[in-house]
Amino acid sequence: MADLLEMRNIHKVYPNGTKANQGVSFSVRQGEIHALVGENGAGKSTLMKILFGLESPTEGDIFYRGDKVVLKSPKDAIKYEIGMVHQHFMLVPSFTVAQNIVLGSEPTKGVLSDHQKAIAETQRLIQEFGLKVDPNAKVENISVGLKQRVEILKVLYRGARLIILDEPTAVLTPQETDELFQSLKKLVSQGYTIIFITHKLNEVMEISDRITVLRAGKTISTLITSETSKEEISRLMVGRDVLLRVEKQPTKPKGDRSLTR
Repeated sequence: MADLLEMRNIHKVYPNGTKANQGVSFSVRQGEIHALVGENGAGKSTLMKILFGLESPTEGDIFYRGDKVVLKSPKDAIKYEIGMVHQHFMLVPSFTVAQNIVLGSEPTKGVLSDHQKAIAETQRLIQEFGLKVDPNAKVENISVGLKQRVEILKVLYRGARLIILDEPTAVLTPQETDELFQSLKKLVSQGYTIIFITHKLNEVMEISDRITVLRAGKTISTLITSETSKEEISRLMVGRDVLLRVEKQPTKPKGDRSLTR
């Protein structure tokens, strides 16, 4: 299967000398959920900021659908159907769901923005992707899980086909996480592609098709999820074997500690 996206030999060196990415290579196939994992400081977020045009690589090339592309801003990324949902949401609390989704790309009626068309477009997206949320609700009044849905709907409204999710479950309840995973599987079944940045290995094993491991700014390995284990991923992340369960001796009761007068 041909790669939808390929990042080749990506280096990112900041003016203070910090080497965030050192020759990273990373590729994604259409219609997969690809987990990008690594410890804090491994270079995951920097790599994805480069892909979304928020950072410029010091060196290296990006190819999308086989063509070399230059992504100088998020506007460029959107032009190539790449969208990103950040860990910290970028919503206007006093605006409605529909207003946030179309913000910056509002449908118009003459010279004025068309609020009813914005609601209709939001309803269409909700129906198509199963991301249920009230278009008329103010963002400040909805749950964190619903705010995340608004962010996903925002990138879908702008035409993204490749969606980057940065630590998407960090602020979600278990039920919200389950609902998010159902939505992601539905998106993939419709031909969308997901890059899932996380450090939660249970979720990696549950949701992803393939996994790329970064360590200290370098690509360590790309794995097929069904052919690996949490133990192997952990070892690749830190460079040594990791005990994933705590060994505890059974405790023995020390007798009755009740107080007597």
